[in-house]
Amino acid sequence: MRLDCQEYAVEKTAPNHLRIHRGDENAAESSINARTTSQKFWQAFSAATGWRVDASHRPSVQTDTSRRKPVRVLPAVGMDVMADNPVDAMPPVEKASAAELAQLATEMASDIEMLQSHVRKREVELAAMAVAPYHTADVEETCASIEGTLRDAAEALRFDAAAIYVLDDDTQFLNTRVVFGLPQERLTAEPRALRGSRGDLEAMVQEVVMIDDLHNEIGSTWNAPENAGSAICAAIYKGDLPVGTLWLFSQNRKPLDKSHAAIARMAAKLVALNLSAAVQSRAQLSSKQATEAVADIAAWQYSALPASNDIASGWFVDGMIDSPDRWATGWHAWDVLPDGSIMLAIAEAVDHHANGAMAATTARAALTAHSGYRHSPRQMLQRISDTLWQTNTADQLVSLMYLRLDPETGEGEVAVAGQIEGMIAGDYGYRPLVASGCRPLASSFDIDCFESTFKLAQGEKLLAYTGGLRKDGIGQDLIGCCMRNSDSNAKDPLAMLRREIADFPIRNERGALMLARRSQ
Repeated sequence: MRLDCQEYAVEKTAPNHLRIHRGDENAAESSINARTTSQKFWQAFSAATGWRVDASHRPSVQTDTSRRKPVRVLPAVGMDVMADNPVDAMPPVEKASAAELAQLATEMASDIEMLQSHVRKREVELAAMAVAPYHTADVEETCASIEGTLRDAAEALRFDAAAIYVLDDDTQFLNTRVVFGLPQERLTAEPRALRGSRGDLEAMVQEVVMIDDLHNEIGSTWNAPENAGSAICAAIYKGDLPVGTLWLFSQNRKPLDKSHAAIARMAAKLVALNLSAAVQSRAQLSSKQATEAVADIAAWQYSALPASNDIASGWFVDGMIDSPDRWATGWHAWDVLPDGSIMLAIAEAVDHHANGAMAATTARAALTAHSGYRHSPRQMLQRISDTLWQTNTADQLVSLMYLRLDPETGEGEVAVAGQIEGMIAGDYGYRPLVASGCRPLASSFDIDCFESTFKLAQGEKLLAYTGGLRKDGIGQDLIGCCMRNSDSNAKDPLAMLRREIADFPIRNERGALMLARRSQ
């Protein structure tokens, strides 16, 4: 026997020392070196057709069938190729037919090998899931790493093959997940029952089991997965819990000592580390993707907010949102309606998590959809509440203030639901705009809102703000004084308020909307 990469070539006539001495001279060869299904097929093909495939021209596995090279066939070894007049009709099958059949068989074999590659990757994923409930990040890299560990362990022990078996969820069966030096068909074999598998059970109890001779009288009691001469079984652990076993097989019987057990123990631990590293890599990738998604949402929310501008002649509007999170659960909007009136709205979801951000977005979409036809502030709140009520079975509670005013006269009307406060400030002081304490939208089928009318004189400013300012210790007096003392003709009267409250730590989301009527 000689070692060549991951396959092992064995003489056709097995040496006497590999035959189990049970009196049967026709005993089957060891399962470690058993021929694969593909090898058996090509041997049967040669025997049936009289032709063999030229291995040097056999195409490798390719996903693109259009690029597969044609297969060459040569006379089988049993033919008289030195005859004076060899003809193609001598074999049982004509050369052209044999070549066509070989071409189809080669393509089918390539497809099977690709499927086996997918099975191999899937088995490693399942093995990783036994360590933690995640899929591996890079299956190919993990496969190569684990198979490299098995190869190194086998070479260090001077063994011939290795395999990993993982317990199912009911801990009744052991499934083959990774193999080295064994046919890939082992991955699709039926699971082994844990009950009666003495080698696996004892390894799970005492960590490592060494079996010097599997051919003696008690060799069959170990119930080894492969017909080998010697074997070592080491348990694979997730913490203190065994999740599977690592088997290492030697074709020849050989004495085993503590050094062999140490190598097997280290290999099993390294396999567990490889699986855990793959899981950790997947978790880090998921975290990175989640962070990038949140950043995208935050950027979208920011770009959706309107910029401060002169909404009409003599009227300036501005807004702000400061959030302790990377996303916001509030928004503000303004527009000129088809009848020439100015519309302003400010909203904030009750839920300050990501669900609240989505509920606030739904309310924003409803506001845009219902702004194109005649309505009163109360009707607008009712329509938005209906949208929130009907579009989700979960609670989508949103506080919202909606204002409309005539830019010619400064007269307007307002409706508010939830925890949105407001005031009107001028050179001589400030006065409240609305009363708070109403329930947010979508609390019930019929809305609970406060309605009022107001008039904004020249030089006065209207400010609406969310409950986050009050929760952060910013009282109405401070807000009113800042708005009263700001220059009525300043380009951005809200900037003074932002400077004054900058020293207050942001523990809650702060939203504000300001409308200023400049003096003529």
